Amino acid sequence: MCENGLSRVADEEADSDIISRTIEECKIAHQSNPYFTMAEPHMEQQWKYIWPLIKRFSFARVLEIAPGYGRNTERLLEHSQEIHLIDVNPSCIDKCKERFSNYQGKCRLYFYVNDGHSIPEIPSDYVTFIYSWDSMVHFDKLVVRDYIREFKRTLAPKGGGFVHHSNYGRISQSSDWRSHPHCRSNMTKELFVDYCKGAGLDVVFQRVFDWGGEKDLDCVSIFEKPA
Repeated sequence: MCENGLSRVADEEADSDIISRTIEECKIAHQSNPYFTMAEPHMEQQWKYIWPLIKRFSFARVLEIAPGYGRNTERLLEHSQEIHLIDVNPSCIDKCKERFSNYQGKCRLYFYVNDGHSIPEIPSDYVTFIYSWDSMVHFDKLVVRDYIREFKRTLAPKGGGFVHHSNYGRISQSSDWRSHPHCRSNMTKELFVDYCKGAGLDVVFQRVFDWGGEKDLDCVSIFEKPA
């Protein structure tokens, strides 16, 4: 194997190690976390910001990444016909099942525990809308990259997505997310666009905003899959 080939293999192995390590760190950190309870009261105000940005999309078949204890799902239920909840943490999925165990509405709910960076449970060209709020902010940029590739595969043509992610990568590219303000990852606004472009998705809107007193810490990105 040539030198460039060996270097590429080494890079891929290093990336794989980072992906595995950071996913496991996130999983452990969120197994039993009081943050979900503390965040619940803020959802109503946050939804007033979120809903105007996403209301134009079809909620026929929704994929929610890392729902936590389901506070976002509670709002999505009002508009969706079908929601697929995917989380690497079994305890979060258990909490969501418990929360919606008595739900009698028309929306169908499906629950999955995944590997933290792929969604093989979802068919290709299937979901009409992808949603994630206040979760992917912790995901390493390589994990976000892998998810974006899956978004392209699973989204139906003309489908779209809304992702809340970190913008802290402009300050530090370290994969040690736990040492960063509010445990933000090394993701950036620009990198999200690059990953989408590489996957064949179009980013149609981005907004950078402050979080917890940290200026420009976060970003929401809205993307679409071409027809």
